Amino acid sequence: MSESLGAVAKAFPQARLVAFADLSSRMILSSAGSLATTQEHLDRLCDQARASFDDPLFALSVEAFGEPQGAVVMGADAVRVFLRSDTEPADAMCCICDHGIDLAAFVAKIRDTLESITHAG
Repeated sequence: MSESLGAVAKAFPQARLVAFADLSSRMILSSAGSLATTQEHLDRLCDQARASFDDPLFALSVEAFGEPQGAVVMGADAVRVFLRSDTEPADAMCCICDHGIDLAAFVAKIRDTLESITHAG
């Protein structure tokens, strides 16, 4: 798992943190990237991912488009990308990226990586 996350971070240097989370246990299980993090920081990131998928305001979106599998949160200093597995909703990628990242290519890569990790476990 850590090898897969490291490969993503290497392929996308603008991805400062690439992490695999178990949303049901509220834990980041593995991470890679150049961003120095504490366990508290990782816990907050996982909580942000859960909040992105559990926000009551998503009710209208869910009715219109179905259950959300991804969220992008734009901030002043970074872009946070949360992607949940299509087959195992508790499995998710939580990423912190620079604004200049090629988001379409990055999301495609983390989707493949997430499904690979999910199916290997």
